[in-house]
Amino acid sequence: MAHIYTPGLTVTPVTIVTKKRLLPIPGTVLVGQSDVVTSENVVARAELPGKVHVVNVVNQLGILPEDLKDFMTKREGENIRKGEVLAENKPFIKWLKTTVASPITGTVETVSGATGQVLLREPPRRLDLCAYVDGVVVEVIPGQGVRIETACAFIQGIFGGILRTS
Repeated sequence: MAHIYTPGLTVTPVTIVTKKRLLPIPGTVLVGQSDVVTSENVVARAELPGKVHVVNVVNQLGILPEDLKDFMTKREGENIRKGEVLAENKPFIKWLKTTVASPITGTVETVSGATGQVLLREPPRRLDLCAYVDGVVVEVIPGQGVRIETACAFIQGIFGGILRTS
């Protein structure tokens, strides 16, 4: 014989639920207050910084760290494609020329004259935050997200049973 226990069972046919949707990092809110949204609508967007890659240019060129900036073909903040020349030496004999190619497509983040390393950053990745519920935007939290209100049915409780066999 089975027994079902339902302590605290709540059934509400219509209620208003408010859901807060926030980005994990600061970004841009794409909707305004009183806008009607569906669950698939993107309500906010942020860009996650790309992965950083370290290139030890001084070891590859055989130069001193303080001379690194003189051998760079790209400067801090410039875009670079994979395989493009990042730095090169300037020998007297052309055949002894050494170049350092970029291992990624991205941006030259830092050129360090102290360590002789160049930091390259991959392009940022876009992070879209969806509403996940149909409803109305009741509050905009600038740079972070929104609060959405929706009408729904609400069922809450704990269900369980005991089955006895003979």
